Amino acid sequence: MESEKKLGTLQNIYAASIAETVNTYQGLGHLSSIVARKEARQEQTAPFMLQQLGIETEDEVFSRLSEVFGCADWHVEEQETGFVATATTCKLCALSKKMGGASPCHGWCIDPMTAMIKEIARRKGYVAQVRLEGTLMEQDRCTLAITK
Repeated sequence: MESEKKLGTLQNIYAASIAETVNTYQGLGHLSSIVARKEARQEQTAPFMLQQLGIETEDEVFSRLSEVFGCADWHVEEQETGFVATATTCKLCALSKKMGGASPCHGWCIDPMTAMIKEIARRKGYVAQVRLEGTLMEQDRCTLAITK
């Protein structure tokens, strides 16, 4: 199997595994507590994730995660005070909806990205504000506004 096809297969299996896990947690009534526990650890794991993924800038969080995980089609638009990142498709959301409808957005996507963005900002000496404007679980796009 060619490398590109292997990567695509692994990305699909990974997304399906997370979607199944999220829906299982919801079915057991533990999704919100798991997401809260994961959120509490994101600040600790962000430096490791940045290192492993070779991410150095805030906008690279979106481009690199798209490249590696092949999940959401993030597009970044620079603005005066920061930037807005938007995705109109997400494999993880689509699979999660098909498997029961539990949202994977916070615990497995938004919270880790937010933690990485805030860690990059901290390293650069400022505080970044990340505002979630909507996700593909409820709307036609996922939008994050980042203010530097």
